[in-house]
Amino acid sequence: MDQQAKKHLQEEFDASLEEKDQYISVLQTQVSLLKQRLRNGPMSVDLPKPLPQMEPPTEGAPKENSESDAEAAAGDGSSAKTLEILQQRVKRQENLLQRCKQTIQSHKEQCTLLTSEKEALQEQLDERLQELEKMKELHMAEKTKLITQLRDAKNLIEQLEQDKGMVIAETKRQMHETLEMKEEEIAQLRGRIKQMTTQGEELREQKEKSERADAAE
Repeated sequence: MDQQAKKHLQEEFDASLEEKDQYISVLQTQVSLLKQRLRNGPMSVDLPKPLPQMEPPTEGAPKENSESDAEAAAGDGSSAKTLEILQQRVKRQENLLQRCKQTIQSHKEQCTLLTSEKEALQEQLDERLQELEKMKELHMAEKTKLITQLRDAKNLIEQLEQDKGMVIAETKRQMHETLEMKEEEIAQLRGRIKQMTTQGEELREQKEKSERADAAE
């Protein structure tokens, strides 16, 4: 909205400056004609009238009244009076021209100031856009880094789960083998105990038989 408003204001200034340039051109022509008539003679031709559609750029500018001036010059019948009137008109036209130039200069300065402000704002906008672009790139980089870290963590967890399963399976296998070995050892020990018990009973029986045989003799 600010850019549109400034663009509209710039267009109004341009149109105003163009109108003032045209008005200055008309005033310069009138001043030139008046000066020429002053050189050629005050009563040679009628006085020029300013354009009715043009208005002075500042308030308080004197209004032209060619009819009253002409009537005054005709009623007096004096060439000196007519010369004075023409000189006053030239002076008024020159003053009006000077005011127009001052107004145009003021408008040009305002245009220059607005242009400078526009350029400064545009520069600030470009800097802000660059900062936003950098922030966007940084955000994307951090997002990519975070996604990579999450993916690595997920892969690590999956690997740990696999390793855990393998460790559990290996532990179960070792425990099973150990239990089988222990059971086999226990079975062997039981066999040896049974064998030793049998041998002990046989030896006891033989001993008892031997003792009975000795007692019978």
